[in-house]
Amino acid sequence: MDRRIVAWAEISIVFLTIYLGVPLAGLTIDRGLGLPTFPVALRFAGFAFLLVGLGGLAWCFSLFVRARGTPNPRLPPSRLVTSGPYAWTRNPIAGSHFLAVLGVALVVGSPGAVLIVFLLGIPANLLIRFEERSLERRFGEEYRAYRESVPRWIPRPPRRQR
Repeated sequence: MDRRIVAWAEISIVFLTIYLGVPLAGLTIDRGLGLPTFPVALRFAGFAFLLVGLGGLAWCFSLFVRARGTPNPRLPPSRLVTSGPYAWTRNPIAGSHFLAVLGVALVVGSPGAVLIVFLLGIPANLLIRFEERSLERRFGEEYRAYRESVPRWIPRPPRRQR
């Protein structure tokens, strides 16, 4: 079987686990603690976060496909991707997942799920730091220059070349 298909399937299982697991765990926490669900207006606002996050993921994934890679660390792109949302932030996939999963947590109205989304930022940050060391080993000076010009988390419009 094609390695790329397997890599996409593996990462899809991880994503599915997050998108189902976070709201289910959050709702369980809410029930256990007797927490009320969010108001309807806030729940509807969650759809905006979800759509923006899913749009960002689709954009990132399309860039990875063009670079003949996947978001799965076992089969990453063969070249450093620095265009599109990667020109604004070094981690648009993580940021897009954050927005999308936060959107799901809001849509289901779960304070517990929102808390889990923010707590997941801790291991995500550790994984990103590991990935950055790997990227530096793979791409050397090209990655170091990219790292110096593009922020890790908070998106910033790309600097214009002079």
